[in-house]
Amino acid sequence: MTTLFSCFQKSSNFSLKVGRGQTKSSLGLASVSSINNPGLLWPALVEKAYLKVRGGYDFPGSNSGSDLWVLTGWIPEQVFLHSDDIDRAALWCRILKAFGFGDVLVTLGTGRMSNVESRNTGLTSEHDYAVIDLAERNGKRMLLIKNPWSQPSGWTYHVTTDEGDNTTSDEEPGSFRRIETQRDAEVGEKCAEPGNFWMDINDVFQYFESLYLNWNPGLFSHREDLHFSWDLSNANGPWASFWSKPQYKVQSRAGGVAWLVLSRHFQSGAHAAKSVAKRLSVGHTDDTGFISLYLFDGRGDRVYLADECAIRAPYVDSPNLLLKVDLLKDIPYTLVVSEQDLPRTSHSFTLCAFSVQPMNLSRAQDRYRSHVIHNGAWTPASAGGNASSHAYSKNPRFSLTLSQSSDVSLLLELRSGDFPVHVKLLRADGRSVRVTSRDVVGDSGEYRKGHALAEMSEVPNGQYIIVCSTFEQGQVGEFTLCVGTMAHCVVECISITPAGQFVHRLGSAFFEPGIDRLRASLRCSRLTRLSVTAQAQWAEGLGENGQPSSDVPLRLSLEHGQGSMCQILASSGTDDFSNAHYGTHVNDVDIQPLMCSQRGVWIVLERGGPLDTHGPKGINVEPRRPRFSNDALCGSSSSIPSPSPNLLHSLSSRTLFGQVCRI
Repeated sequence: MTTLFSCFQKSSNFSLKVGRGQTKSSLGLASVSSINNPGLLWPALVEKAYLKVRGGYDFPGSNSGSDLWVLTGWIPEQVFLHSDDIDRAALWCRILKAFGFGDVLVTLGTGRMSNVESRNTGLTSEHDYAVIDLAERNGKRMLLIKNPWSQPSGWTYHVTTDEGDNTTSDEEPGSFRRIETQRDAEVGEKCAEPGNFWMDINDVFQYFESLYLNWNPGLFSHREDLHFSWDLSNANGPWASFWSKPQYKVQSRAGGVAWLVLSRHFQSGAHAAKSVAKRLSVGHTDDTGFISLYLFDGRGDRVYLADECAIRAPYVDSPNLLLKVDLLKDIPYTLVVSEQDLPRTSHSFTLCAFSVQPMNLSRAQDRYRSHVIHNGAWTPASAGGNASSHAYSKNPRFSLTLSQSSDVSLLLELRSGDFPVHVKLLRADGRSVRVTSRDVVGDSGEYRKGHALAEMSEVPNGQYIIVCSTFEQGQVGEFTLCVGTMAHCVVECISITPAGQFVHRLGSAFFEPGIDRLRASLRCSRLTRLSVTAQAQWAEGLGENGQPSSDVPLRLSLEHGQGSMCQILASSGTDDFSNAHYGTHVNDVDIQPLMCSQRGVWIVLERGGPLDTHGPKGINVEPRRPRFSNDALCGSSSSIPSPSPNLLHSLSSRTLFGQVCRI
């Protein structure tokens, strides 16, 4: 830590012989003294008290800007000097004007430097310096910098070989030389005090890492503070959405500039020891982490994703950060507190809002009045992959029942892992999925790493199916599904294979040119309740949004008899064709043995258009029936016209699907 009281009281010129995590004293003790007024002790006592509370000199997140915010209450701002977005001229003018009025304290911080670089430049690695004067002389922008260690050594001048440089005949290009006779002469002053030196603004940008500005809070007429806690013990992974993060509504009737300061509280004493013990128990060995602020314009409601953010602060490992915003008149905004890699424990924060005009800071409300949360997982048996996978129907599914029309949001978040996920809402008949294109109510768009969000407006009352999928088959991990609605809803997990049922893979159906209809006969020895699913297997890769590059419509039905005596027992959906990559389904039909022996029962699969080279390489057909002993399900197939022997090939028996088989 470096405390620099010389920043704001040049007449006292306090010098603390301490750097970030370091001490400089012949007796091994830190010493604080005023060069011009040795009898002035209160700044030293305040500083010592602060260090005592923090547990010593070496604590994470310390820098001159954060420490001055704690000690003086002046608003901290950190400028990253190596950023490409800095307008150097505008920054200089802003600081010079405020410095002249006494409204800003200026300090500088070096980054990590090698021993050679530190020795050659005269600067200390990871060390903070005070700026005690600014001047413009002969077209040069100069800063009078003070090393709080009061060392006689200071900045040394880097000699270059550009035109107009100061290289002499006995100096090698790229060497270093003391600045005392170079730049002091240029500004017409000499740094008499140890550790003081002048530096050009361009050299500041090159050799320092951060510029810390602490602004006079008296520049603002209004201030509002909000204190809150954030428990990260059960937080989702690093790719979590914004839904569970602290969010606040910001609004000003008159509009204008507002400065928002987020401060993370430090812990001391027993609280700190308990927090460290908890972190060690879960494998965290340090207190590192980053915080940031995001601002969204709109309704002032809670937001779910980081998309369409109006402005955000960079992630910093400092305990404080500043976000400057220009609020429009009477427009509500949403402010989100975000983090990366903070220890998974409880943290306390303070959010301070400074403004010239009155403003309101309150907790943001969710526009969805009802939320239902379910935890689930993709296992090796249920991680079916995206819609092009033949196992897509095995992905975790949930039923959604709406008693009245409502807006609906589906938020899917990974609790472990970092792979892309997707969520889809489909119309349903009971607990079966109807997957014609018009039955897709909405989805989350492209597969997205860590979380996915689907929002739909004015969804009619009824029953729906929620499908949660991963991009690749076999990706396993836990997830959380949050369903938001405007009215009461019921969400239940659907078993992929209902308890007490057999699943049979009867075969893969292949449509040859000119063949648009396939059928397989069924036989059973007793009353059987049967459901059938057919889904495409894709030979080629995916197109956009994780979907197949082409598709073929399918229709699946159960028929009793043939020709003019044919009776359709059930068909997929509402007798429409469905997209092959979603699959098509016939749900719960009772089949009696007499029906099979008299007129026959047939599984009929039809396609609604020709296949191209990128179409499915086959259609998987899976009947399901109850687990009754001594029950038999037999199948044979034919086509109109008759298929070749390779048209239907059984994957679950040694015979061709075109022959009678007993399962």
